[in-house]
Amino acid sequence: MNPPPTHPASPNIHPSAQIHPSAHIDPGARIGADVVIERDVIVGPECSIGEGTRLRDRVVIVERTTIGKHNDIHPYAVLGGDPQDRAFNKDERGLLIVGDNNIIREHVTLNRSTGNEVPTRLGSGCMLMSASHMGHNCQVGDRVVMANACILAGHSRIGDGCVLSGSTAVHQFTHVGQGVMFRGGAMVSQHVPPFVIVGDHNRLSGLNRVGLRRNPAMKPEDRTEATIVYRALFRDREGTPIREVLAELRSRPWNTAATRMLEFVEDALSQTGPRARGLCTARALPVRAGVARDED
Repeated sequence: MNPPPTHPASPNIHPSAQIHPSAHIDPGARIGADVVIERDVIVGPECSIGEGTRLRDRVVIVERTTIGKHNDIHPYAVLGGDPQDRAFNKDERGLLIVGDNNIIREHVTLNRSTGNEVPTRLGSGCMLMSASHMGHNCQVGDRVVMANACILAGHSRIGDGCVLSGSTAVHQFTHVGQGVMFRGGAMVSQHVPPFVIVGDHNRLSGLNRVGLRRNPAMKPEDRTEATIVYRALFRDREGTPIREVLAELRSRPWNTAATRMLEFVEDALSQTGPRARGLCTARALPVRAGVARDED
């Protein structure tokens, strides 16, 4: 499309911003340099749109939302709407914070937080595909991909570099470590350790070896040690309580990936209240000889 006309001068709108005359911008909203706002966009009160961000036709930024630089937000996305939470106190109103360089596709919804202490937060460099949803108080890291129709329930946490395939669902208060790959339609209501593949309902299918190889921070010895720790915790325990295995592993020195896995498991097992959800378990798969194995 041709660049939309520049909006009339306002102290809160950078002079280089291009705003279509049909857009509605709240007088208190702040619009940064080189922002492009297309037809019928709504930007509500207490919102800030960072430099170089593009709001395509009919995007709605409801209120109390901070969007960083160079984001591309596609038609009919709704950011900063009320949390879908019966406990929501309208006097607190909540917050949404979006980082930089994200692609947010059509019909995506990102809700504000319940309360102001822990804003709903999306990191930087993420892609949220059509009809995906982030509930109130979610914390999503950097470089996360959410394919079509993924759902994150309230208070869930997604680590850096995760890939959620289509129709993945994450239960409220569930933690997902970094570098996790979800297969299509996977659902989790228990915590997911870093660097694994989720194949089914609360079931791990093995290490995310492709993701580890593609991670420039991970050396071959990191991948080897991650394999050792994964097998010890999730495949070869043979009835030994996971806390005993964890204690033995924590007594030894490890490189980056293995250490992060152990720290995550220790933290997951220490959670209380609604976050005391336990850990996903490994899925055993049959082999030709009839012996069960994991997909790692």
